[in-house]
Amino acid sequence: MQQKDPLTGELFSPKRSNQLFASGENQIRYNNLKAQETRKVKASIHRYLDKNRTILSIVLGNNKEVIQSRDFLLGAGFYFAYHTHNIRKNNEIWKCVYDYAYRSNEDSSIKIIKHI
Repeated sequence: MQQKDPLTGELFSPKRSNQLFASGENQIRYNNLKAQETRKVKASIHRYLDKNRTILSIVLGNNKEVIQSRDFLLGAGFYFAYHTHNIRKNNEIWKCVYDYAYRSNEDSSIKIIKHI
């Protein structure tokens, strides 16, 4: 019984019932190409998240919490649309960028903390 290699399209006779590739090298190359595509898709989002985390880290410095204007963060290049998760703390929802959290105050300023 002949089988078609998903990477090269060549026909081969599998030696095992679960063999999908003509060789181990083809399997490795196929999986590396698949992983590269996944990394490419995520790269732009990771850039935004990394930039946001860097900005929060610089603004917070060694302080436990800081209040900063929304305009200041926007001017620094912060992207409010990108965050990793939300947490609930003291009955308030905080947006997080990895280990930093922020929330909007009533006066449109932003409170920043390190939550881990």
